[in-house]
Amino acid sequence: MIKIAVVYHYLAHYRLPIFQELMKSQEVEYTLISAKDSGTDIKTVNPNLAKINTEEGGLRWIFVINKWILSNKFLWQQNLLRILKSERFDSVIFLGNPYYISTWAAIIYLKLKRNKIYLWTHGVTDDRKNLKWYVRKVFYNLSDGLFLYGNQAKNIMVKNRFPEYKLHVIYNSLNYEKQVKYRKLINIDIIQETREKLFQYSNFPIIVFVGRLTKHKKLNMIIKASKLLHDQNFKVNTLFIGEGNAKVDLEEIVNRNNLSAFVNFYGACYDEQELSRLIGSADICVSPGEVGLTAMTSLGYGTPVISHDNFNHQMPEYEAIIPGINGDLFQQDSIEDLVEKIKDWLETNKDVDRKIIQDNCHQIIDTKYNPKNQADIINSIILKK
Repeated sequence: MIKIAVVYHYLAHYRLPIFQELMKSQEVEYTLISAKDSGTDIKTVNPNLAKINTEEGGLRWIFVINKWILSNKFLWQQNLLRILKSERFDSVIFLGNPYYISTWAAIIYLKLKRNKIYLWTHGVTDDRKNLKWYVRKVFYNLSDGLFLYGNQAKNIMVKNRFPEYKLHVIYNSLNYEKQVKYRKLINIDIIQETREKLFQYSNFPIIVFVGRLTKHKKLNMIIKASKLLHDQNFKVNTLFIGEGNAKVDLEEIVNRNNLSAFVNFYGACYDEQELSRLIGSADICVSPGEVGLTAMTSLGYGTPVISHDNFNHQMPEYEAIIPGINGDLFQQDSIEDLVEKIKDWLETNKDVDRKIIQDNCHQIIDTKYNPKNQADIINSIILKK
Protein backbone atom coordinates (compact mmCIF):
# COMPACT_ATOMS: atom_id res chain seq x y z
CA MET A 1 0.00 0.00 0.00
CA ILE A 2 1.39 3.38 -1.03
CA LYS A 3 1.16 5.95 1.78
CA ILE A 4 0.44 9.56 0.79
CA ALA A 5 0.10 12.63 2.99
CA VAL A 6 -2.08 15.54 1.86
CA VAL A 7 -1.07 18.76 3.63
CA TYR A 8 -3.55 21.65 3.74
CA HIS A 9 -3.85 24.79 5.87
CA TYR A 10 -7.40 23.71 6.84
CA LEU A 11 -10.12 21.61 5.23
CA ALA A 12 -12.81 23.84 3.76
CA HIS A 13 -16.22 22.21 4.07
CA TYR A 14 -16.77 21.96 0.32
CA ARG A 15 -13.67 19.75 -0.04
CA LEU A 16 -15.02 16.95 2.14
CA PRO A 17 -16.39 14.84 -0.78
CA ILE A 18 -13.05 14.72 -2.65
CA PHE A 19 -11.17 13.77 0.51
CA GLN A 20 -13.73 11.07 1.31
CA GLU A 21 -13.40 9.80 -2.26
CA LEU A 22 -9.61 9.56 -1.91
CA MET A 23 -10.07 7.57 1.30
CA LYS A 24 -11.87 4.86 -0.74
CA SER A 25 -8.75 3.90 -2.68
CA GLN A 26 -7.70 0.26 -2.31
CA GLU A 27 -4.15 0.92 -3.54
CA VAL A 28 -3.25 4.27 -1.96
CA GLU A 29 -3.59 5.17 1.72
CA TYR A 30 -4.17 8.91 2.05
CA THR A 31 -3.69 10.78 5.33
CA LEU A 32 -4.75 14.41 5.71
CA ILE A 33 -2.63 16.88 7.69
CA SER A 34 -4.10 20.27 8.57
CA ALA A 35 -5.38 22.53 11.32
CA LYS A 36 -8.77 21.74 12.83
CA ASP A 37 -10.38 24.98 11.68
CA SER A 38 -9.78 28.05 9.53
CA GLY A 39 -9.67 30.64 12.29
CA THR A 40 -12.13 32.69 10.19
CA ASP A 41 -15.80 32.48 9.22
CA ILE A 42 -14.99 29.96 6.46
CA LYS A 43 -16.92 26.77 7.18
CA THR A 44 -14.59 23.78 7.65
CA VAL A 45 -14.87 20.00 7.91
CA ASN A 46 -15.92 18.67 11.31
CA PRO A 47 -12.71 17.41 13.03
CA ASN A 48 -14.72 14.62 14.67
CA LEU A 49 -14.54 12.82 11.32
CA ALA A 50 -10.97 11.92 12.33
CA LYS A 51 -12.51 9.57 14.90
CA ILE A 52 -14.67 7.71 12.36
CA ASN A 53 -13.58 4.83 10.13
CA THR A 54 -13.03 5.75 6.51
CA GLU A 55 -15.51 3.03 5.48
CA GLU A 56 -18.18 5.03 7.33
CA GLY A 57 -17.23 8.39 5.79
CA GLY A 58 -14.49 9.30 8.26
CA LEU A 59 -11.02 10.63 7.48
CA ARG A 60 -7.45 9.64 8.28
CA TRP A 61 -6.54 13.05 9.64
CA ILE A 62 -3.61 14.36 11.71
CA PHE A 63 -3.82 17.85 13.18
CA VAL A 64 -1.26 20.63 13.23
CA ILE A 65 -1.44 24.15 14.67
CA ASN A 66 -1.40 27.05 12.24
CA LYS A 67 0.76 30.03 13.17
CA TRP A 68 -0.17 32.92 10.88
CA ILE A 69 2.32 35.76 10.39
CA LEU A 70 2.02 39.34 9.04
CA SER A 71 -1.75 39.74 8.77
CA ASN A 72 -2.29 36.06 7.96
CA LYS A 73 -0.22 36.21 4.79
CA PHE A 74 2.52 33.79 5.80
CA LEU A 75 2.00 30.48 7.55
CA TRP A 76 4.04 28.17 9.75
CA GLN A 77 2.39 24.83 10.55
CA GLN A 78 3.61 23.73 13.95
CA ASN A 79 4.54 20.01 14.20
CA LEU A 80 4.36 19.44 10.44
CA LEU A 81 8.02 18.45 10.12
CA ARG A 82 7.80 16.17 13.14
CA ILE A 83 4.80 14.37 11.62
CA LEU A 84 6.49 13.94 8.23
CA LYS A 85 9.59 12.54 9.93
CA SER A 86 7.68 10.04 12.07
CA GLU A 87 5.00 8.76 9.70
CA ARG A 88 7.24 7.74 6.74
CA PHE A 89 5.03 8.68 3.80
CA ASP A 90 6.02 7.62 0.28
CA SER A 91 4.91 10.95 -1.21
CA VAL A 92 3.41 14.20 0.02
CA ILE A 93 0.84 16.44 -1.67
CA PHE A 94 1.00 20.03 -0.42
CA LEU A 95 -1.44 22.85 -0.97
CA GLY A 96 0.73 24.80 -3.41
CA ASN A 97 0.93 28.16 -1.68
CA PRO A 98 4.42 29.72 -1.75
CA TYR A 99 3.55 31.91 1.25
CA TYR A 100 3.53 28.88 3.54
CA ILE A 101 7.01 28.86 5.08
CA SER A 102 6.64 25.42 6.66
CA THR A 103 5.88 23.99 3.22
CA TRP A 104 9.25 25.21 1.90
CA ALA A 105 11.00 23.66 4.91
CA ALA A 106 9.10 20.38 4.49
CA ILE A 107 9.87 20.22 0.76
CA ILE A 108 13.61 20.68 1.37
CA TYR A 109 13.55 17.93 4.01
CA LEU A 110 11.62 15.54 1.74
CA LYS A 111 13.87 16.20 -1.25
CA LEU A 112 16.88 15.21 0.84
CA LYS A 113 15.05 11.95 1.55
CA ARG A 114 14.16 11.59 -2.15
CA ASN A 115 10.42 11.53 -1.47
CA LYS A 116 8.03 12.48 -4.25
CA ILE A 117 6.46 15.91 -3.80
CA TYR A 118 3.28 17.22 -5.44
CA LEU A 119 1.61 20.62 -5.24
CA TRP A 120 -2.19 21.07 -5.44
CA THR A 121 -2.48 24.58 -6.84
CA HIS A 122 -3.93 27.10 -9.26
CA GLY A 123 -0.51 27.29 -10.89
CA VAL A 124 0.52 30.25 -13.05
CA THR A 125 -2.68 31.76 -14.41
CA ASP A 126 -1.40 34.73 -16.41
CA ASP A 127 1.63 35.82 -18.43
CA ARG A 128 2.68 38.81 -16.34
CA LYS A 129 6.24 38.21 -15.15
CA ASN A 130 6.89 39.95 -11.84
CA LEU A 131 8.64 38.96 -8.60
CA LYS A 132 5.65 36.88 -7.54
CA TRP A 133 5.81 34.99 -10.86
CA TYR A 134 9.49 34.08 -10.40
CA VAL A 135 8.98 32.98 -6.79
CA ARG A 136 6.18 30.71 -7.93
CA LYS A 137 8.38 29.33 -10.71
CA VAL A 138 11.09 28.33 -8.23
CA PHE A 139 8.50 26.91 -5.83
CA TYR A 140 6.67 24.85 -8.46
CA ASN A 141 9.90 23.51 -9.95
CA LEU A 142 10.79 21.97 -6.58
CA SER A 143 7.91 19.53 -7.06
CA ASP A 144 7.61 16.29 -9.01
CA GLY A 145 4.19 17.28 -10.26
CA LEU A 146 1.45 19.89 -10.04
CA PHE A 147 -2.25 19.15 -9.60
CA LEU A 148 -3.96 22.03 -11.44
CA TYR A 149 -7.58 23.17 -11.34
CA GLY A 150 -7.77 24.08 -15.02
CA ASN A 151 -6.32 23.87 -18.52
CA GLN A 152 -5.66 27.60 -18.79
CA ALA A 153 -2.94 27.37 -16.14
CA LYS A 154 -1.42 24.33 -17.84
CA ASN A 155 -1.33 26.06 -21.24
CA ILE A 156 0.30 29.19 -19.80
CA MET A 157 2.86 27.16 -17.88
CA VAL A 158 3.77 25.04 -20.91
CA LYS A 159 4.21 28.23 -22.92
CA ASN A 160 6.56 29.48 -20.20
CA ARG A 161 8.68 26.30 -20.34
CA PHE A 162 7.36 24.43 -17.33
CA PRO A 163 7.79 20.69 -18.06
CA GLU A 164 4.46 19.50 -19.47
CA TYR A 165 4.85 16.01 -18.00
CA LYS A 166 4.67 17.55 -14.51
CA LEU A 167 1.36 19.34 -15.14
CA HIS A 168 -1.84 17.44 -14.34
CA VAL A 169 -5.32 19.01 -14.61
CA ILE A 170 -7.58 17.54 -11.91
CA TYR A 171 -10.41 20.17 -12.00
CA ASN A 172 -12.49 20.94 -8.89
CA SER A 173 -15.69 19.65 -7.32
CA LEU A 174 -18.37 20.06 -4.69
CA ASN A 175 -20.78 17.59 -3.07
CA TYR A 176 -21.64 15.83 -6.30
CA GLU A 177 -23.62 12.93 -4.80
CA LYS A 178 -26.02 15.30 -3.04
CA GLN A 179 -26.24 17.53 -6.11
CA VAL A 180 -27.34 14.57 -8.23
CA LYS A 181 -29.75 13.36 -5.54
CA TYR A 182 -31.52 16.67 -5.07
CA ARG A 183 -31.45 17.95 -8.64
CA LYS A 184 -33.54 14.92 -9.61
CA LEU A 185 -36.27 16.14 -7.24
CA ILE A 186 -36.62 19.55 -8.88
CA ASN A 187 -39.85 19.81 -10.88
CA ILE A 188 -42.07 22.56 -12.24
CA ASP A 189 -44.25 22.60 -9.12
CA ILE A 190 -41.28 23.04 -6.77
CA ILE A 191 -39.85 25.73 -9.04
CA GLN A 192 -43.11 27.68 -9.05
CA GLU A 193 -43.60 27.29 -5.29
CA THR A 194 -40.03 28.47 -4.58
CA ARG A 195 -40.31 31.47 -6.91
CA GLU A 196 -43.54 32.57 -5.22
CA LYS A 197 -41.91 32.36 -1.79
CA LEU A 198 -38.93 34.42 -2.90
CA PHE A 199 -40.52 37.21 -4.91
CA GLN A 200 -43.73 39.20 -5.16
CA TYR A 201 -43.44 39.23 -8.94
CA SER A 202 -42.59 35.57 -9.37
CA ASN A 203 -43.23 35.54 -13.12
CA PHE A 204 -40.18 37.76 -13.76
CA PRO A 205 -36.89 35.98 -14.62
CA ILE A 206 -34.60 35.39 -11.62
CA ILE A 207 -30.89 36.26 -11.62
CA VAL A 208 -29.06 34.41 -8.84
CA PHE A 209 -25.64 34.73 -7.23
CA VAL A 210 -24.43 32.13 -4.72
CA GLY A 211 -21.27 32.55 -2.68
CA ARG A 212 -19.68 34.90 -0.18
CA LEU A 213 -20.78 38.51 -0.64
CA THR A 214 -17.39 40.21 -0.94
CA LYS A 215 -16.39 43.41 -2.70
CA HIS A 216 -13.82 41.87 -5.04
CA LYS A 217 -16.64 39.85 -6.65
CA LYS A 218 -18.11 43.12 -7.99
CA LEU A 219 -21.65 42.15 -7.05
CA ASN A 220 -22.79 45.76 -7.33
CA MET A 221 -22.65 45.18 -11.08
CA ILE A 222 -25.57 42.75 -10.79
CA ILE A 223 -27.73 45.41 -9.17
CA LYS A 224 -26.67 48.07 -11.66
CA ALA A 225 -27.41 45.71 -14.54
CA SER A 226 -30.78 44.91 -12.99
CA LYS A 227 -31.56 48.63 -12.78
CA LEU A 228 -30.69 49.14 -16.46
CA LEU A 229 -32.86 46.18 -17.42
CA HIS A 230 -35.79 47.62 -15.46
CA ASP A 231 -35.26 50.99 -17.16
CA GLN A 232 -35.60 49.15 -20.48
CA ASN A 233 -38.86 47.62 -19.20
CA PHE A 234 -37.13 44.23 -19.00
CA LYS A 235 -38.13 43.23 -15.48
CA VAL A 236 -35.99 40.80 -13.48
CA ASN A 237 -35.64 39.60 -9.91
CA THR A 238 -32.28 39.13 -8.19
CA LEU A 239 -31.48 36.54 -5.53
CA PHE A 240 -28.30 36.71 -3.41
CA ILE A 241 -27.49 33.49 -1.53
CA GLY A 242 -24.67 34.12 0.94
CA GLU A 243 -23.30 36.47 3.55
CA GLY A 244 -20.28 38.76 3.55
CA ASN A 245 -18.83 42.21 4.14
CA ALA A 246 -20.35 43.64 0.95
CA LYS A 247 -23.95 42.96 1.97
CA VAL A 248 -24.62 46.34 3.63
CA ASP A 249 -23.34 48.27 0.61
CA LEU A 250 -25.39 46.10 -1.74
CA GLU A 251 -28.54 46.71 0.29
CA GLU A 252 -27.92 50.46 0.11
CA ILE A 253 -27.56 50.31 -3.69
CA VAL A 254 -30.80 48.33 -3.92
CA ASN A 255 -32.68 50.88 -1.82
CA ARG A 256 -31.17 53.80 -3.72
CA ASN A 257 -32.39 52.34 -7.00
CA ASN A 258 -35.87 51.43 -5.69
CA LEU A 259 -35.34 47.73 -6.38
CA SER A 260 -36.31 46.36 -2.96
CA ALA A 261 -39.34 44.54 -4.34
CA PHE A 262 -37.14 42.75 -6.87
CA VAL A 263 -34.09 41.78 -4.75
CA ASN A 264 -33.92 39.07 -2.08
CA PHE A 265 -30.91 38.73 0.25
CA TYR A 266 -31.57 35.16 1.30
CA GLY A 267 -28.46 34.73 3.46
CA ALA A 268 -26.05 31.82 3.67
CA CYS A 269 -27.34 28.34 2.88
CA TYR A 270 -25.40 25.11 3.43
CA ASP A 271 -28.34 22.74 3.05
CA GLU A 272 -27.95 21.09 -0.35
CA GLN A 273 -31.65 20.33 -0.77
CA GLU A 274 -32.58 23.93 -0.11
CA LEU A 275 -29.80 25.12 -2.43
CA SER A 276 -31.09 22.84 -5.16
CA ARG A 277 -34.50 24.51 -4.96
CA LEU A 278 -33.19 28.05 -4.79
CA ILE A 279 -30.70 27.73 -7.64
CA GLY A 280 -32.85 25.38 -9.67
CA SER A 281 -35.65 27.95 -9.62
CA ALA A 282 -33.47 30.72 -11.05
CA ASP A 283 -33.06 31.42 -14.77
CA ILE A 284 -29.43 32.53 -14.83
CA CYS A 285 -26.53 32.84 -12.39
CA VAL A 286 -24.37 35.96 -12.73
CA SER A 287 -20.87 36.26 -11.26
CA PRO A 288 -19.36 39.58 -12.42
CA GLY A 289 -15.96 39.04 -10.77
CA GLU A 290 -14.14 35.75 -10.31
CA VAL A 291 -16.64 32.93 -10.79
CA GLY A 292 -14.93 30.05 -8.91
CA LEU A 293 -17.15 27.60 -7.03
CA THR A 294 -20.22 29.65 -7.90
CA ALA A 295 -20.05 28.04 -11.35
CA MET A 296 -19.83 24.55 -9.86
CA THR A 297 -22.83 25.12 -7.59
CA SER A 298 -25.03 26.70 -10.22
CA LEU A 299 -24.24 24.30 -13.07
CA GLY A 300 -24.62 21.37 -10.70
CA TYR A 301 -28.22 22.40 -10.09
CA GLY A 302 -28.99 23.09 -13.73
CA THR A 303 -28.74 26.88 -13.90
CA PRO A 304 -26.55 28.54 -16.58
CA VAL A 305 -23.75 30.92 -15.59
CA ILE A 306 -22.59 34.29 -16.91
CA SER A 307 -19.17 35.64 -15.90
CA HIS A 308 -16.49 37.89 -17.39
CA ASP A 309 -14.12 37.06 -20.23
CA ASN A 310 -10.69 38.14 -18.93
CA PHE A 311 -9.11 34.79 -18.17
CA ASN A 312 -6.05 36.39 -16.53
CA HIS A 313 -8.40 37.58 -13.78
CA GLN A 314 -10.60 34.52 -13.45
CA MET A 315 -10.76 31.41 -11.31
CA PRO A 316 -10.13 28.09 -13.11
CA GLU A 317 -13.79 27.08 -12.92
CA TYR A 318 -14.66 29.62 -15.63
CA GLU A 319 -13.58 26.87 -18.05
CA ALA A 320 -16.81 25.02 -17.25
CA ILE A 321 -18.82 27.80 -18.93
CA ILE A 322 -19.51 27.01 -22.58
CA PRO A 323 -21.00 30.13 -24.22
CA GLY A 324 -24.37 29.48 -25.80
CA ILE A 325 -24.64 26.05 -24.16
CA ASN A 326 -24.58 26.51 -20.37
CA GLY A 327 -24.03 30.24 -20.03
CA ASP A 328 -22.05 33.11 -21.49
CA LEU A 329 -19.12 35.48 -21.02
CA PHE A 330 -19.31 39.26 -20.99
CA GLN A 331 -16.65 41.92 -21.44
CA GLN A 332 -14.95 42.42 -18.08
CA ASP A 333 -16.26 45.40 -16.08
CA SER A 334 -18.73 46.41 -18.82
CA ILE A 335 -22.20 46.92 -17.32
CA GLU A 336 -23.59 47.47 -20.80
CA ASP A 337 -22.26 44.18 -22.14
CA LEU A 338 -23.42 42.34 -19.02
CA VAL A 339 -26.93 43.72 -19.56
CA GLU A 340 -26.88 42.58 -23.18
CA LYS A 341 -25.64 39.09 -22.29
CA ILE A 342 -28.32 38.66 -19.61
CA LYS A 343 -31.07 39.90 -21.89
CA ASP A 344 -29.85 37.84 -24.85
CA TRP A 345 -29.69 34.63 -22.80
CA LEU A 346 -33.13 35.11 -21.26
CA GLU A 347 -34.79 36.04 -24.56
CA THR A 348 -33.07 33.28 -26.57
CA ASN A 349 -33.95 30.57 -24.06
CA LYS A 350 -37.39 31.66 -22.86
CA ASP A 351 -39.14 28.98 -24.93
CA VAL A 352 -36.46 26.28 -24.57
CA ASP A 353 -37.47 23.25 -22.53
CA ARG A 354 -35.97 23.72 -19.06
CA LYS A 355 -34.88 20.07 -19.04
CA ILE A 356 -32.62 20.73 -22.05
CA ILE A 357 -30.98 23.69 -20.30
CA GLN A 358 -30.50 21.66 -17.11
CA ASP A 359 -28.94 18.75 -19.01
CA ASN A 360 -26.52 21.14 -20.76
CA CYS A 361 -25.45 22.49 -17.35
CA HIS A 362 -25.12 19.06 -15.74
CA GLN A 363 -23.00 17.54 -18.50
CA ILE A 364 -19.72 19.31 -17.70
CA ILE A 365 -20.15 18.56 -13.98
CA ASP A 366 -20.96 14.91 -14.64
CA THR A 367 -17.92 14.39 -16.88
CA LYS A 368 -15.19 16.52 -15.26
CA TYR A 369 -16.04 18.53 -12.15
CA ASN A 370 -16.88 15.80 -9.64
CA PRO A 371 -14.97 14.04 -6.81
CA LYS A 372 -14.87 10.65 -8.54
CA ASN A 373 -13.14 12.07 -11.61
CA GLN A 374 -10.73 14.07 -9.45
CA ALA A 375 -9.82 11.06 -7.33
CA ASP A 376 -9.36 8.84 -10.39
CA ILE A 377 -6.92 11.34 -11.91
CA ILE A 378 -4.97 11.78 -8.66
CA ASN A 379 -4.76 8.03 -8.05
CA SER A 380 -3.57 7.40 -11.61
CA ILE A 381 -0.77 9.95 -11.19
CA ILE A 382 0.35 8.50 -7.85
CA LEU A 383 0.27 4.91 -9.08
CA LYS A 384 2.04 5.75 -12.34
CA LYS A 385 4.95 7.21 -10.40
